This record gives sequence, C-alpha cells and structure tokens, in this order.
Amino acid sequence: MKTRDLILVAAAGLILASCGSTKGIPYLTNADNLSQYELDKNAKIYEAKIMPKDILTISVNTVVPEAASPFNLGSNAGSGVITQGGISVQGAELQTYIVDNEGNIEYPVIGKINVQGLTRVQLQNLIKNRIHPEYITEIPVVNVRFKNYKISVLGEVAKPGSYTVQNEQCTIFDALALAGDLTIYGKRENILLIRENSEGKKSITRVNLQSASLLTNLNTYYLQQNDVLYIEPNKTRSKAANIGAGETYALSLVSTLISITTLILTIVRMN
Repeated sequence: MKTRDLILVAAAGLILASCGSTKGIPYLTNADNLSQYELDKNAKIYEAKIMPKDILTISVNTVVPEAASPFNLGSNAGSGVITQGGISVQGAELQTYIVDNEGNIEYPVIGKINVQGLTRVQLQNLIKNRIHPEYITEIPVVNVRFKNYKISVLGEVAKPGSYTVQNEQCTIFDALALAGDLTIYGKRENILLIRENSEGKKSITRVNLQSASLLTNLNTYYLQQNDVLYIEPNKTRSKAANIGAGETYALSLVSTLISITTLILTIVRMN
C-alpha cells in the first residue's frame, strides 16, 4: 500500500473514532420523547427544608420600627441599618440563627422554636403568628433566608469547589453549570450524589445524566443543601493518569520518529 493510502486510512480511522466517542457526551438522551403528561405529572416547585446546622437570617419589620425591635438581634435591627464601628450594616445580615442538632433555634422574646423540616415560608408564617397579636398589634413582615445553602461539585468538572446558592433552589444541572460543566473525561452516565439527611445519615446515589428519566426523578433532579456531586474520570483519563514520565517520553520519541520517517518518504517520492 502506498504511503498516501496509509495516511488516508489513518485519517479515516481517526474520524470514525471521534464520531463514536461523542455517544457518551450528550445529556438527557431522547428527552424529547418524554410526553407532556409525564412532565406535568412531575411538575413541582422545589422548596428547601430546614435542617440541623443550617444558618438562617431572620428579620422582622413593621411600620413602626420600635415595635419590631425586640424581635431582632441587636439594637434597632428591625429598622434596616445598624452602625458598628463606623460601618453601616444591613440589619438582616446580623440576625443569624444556627439550627441546633435537635432542630431548634433560640428566638428573641418567643424563646425556643423547632424549625426542622419547615420551609422558609412556613417559618415566616410561624414567627408572624407567634408575634401577632400576642406581642404587637401591627402585622409584621418576616423574612427568612438560608445563609449557608451550598452545593459541592468535585472531580471531572472545569471549576471544582463549593458554591453558595442564593435562591435555595438548585437542580443538578444548575450545580454543574456553576462548576463550569463536566470535562470530556467525566463519566456522564455514572456520577455520584452524596447526601446527608437531618439525622446526619449519609446516602449515596448513582445518577445517569444521559437518562431522560432524570427529569421525572425530582428527589435527584433537585439538590439539597450540602449535597456533594462527584464526577468520576472515564477510562481515557484513567489510562492517561497511569502513564508515567518514561512512557510519556517513549510515546513522544515514537511520534517524532514516525514524523521523520513520513517526511523522508515524502522527499524520496518527490525525487
């Protein structure tokens, strides 16, 4: 076989190999085959539940700031701005409550409140109903936020790390987007979801990002606070990791020799 033919065969082989390798890259394969009925049946607006060790910010505001002041940490906290050491700080930023192991917080005036398992809105309504009308005549505006709602993404992603979610709702694809998406070496069909429940028990779930059924598995599709995603390397990455300096040098040398040989054959043919 001529040198030119060998080159053409090799190029064709590379093209076919690259086409085959793309099969493992797409997400949610055949998701367009899901019926609207299936999607509607699993429609849900996710609401995070409060767990032990969560850090909450809670502020109470009323038309008359003095009425809300006893229910906020710090002097005049409910009025909006507090001055500390010459620095103005929003009142809500100072009013943080750590949920203890039993799921309770100590709240001003009211005392101990069990918040475990409640959503943010449920806790807002609970505090509002405990304050009004027993302690104040005005109907208060209560705001509750998660201060430490974070997700960790590790392994074969562009930017591994922990990410704070501002709106207390994060899908598995939101988390991957924050981490810059998977690299081409990440296993899309077998990623690891590590989750800890309110009792401190950990669970491990395998997730297939290529399966369209992920859209209907809401317990996996929506992540919880402190969830960890680990993306394992595929075989290509694993093999590359096992190649030492000696093997790398040998491969480089072989590649150089092939290039020189090809160049010599080309010159000979031209002459």
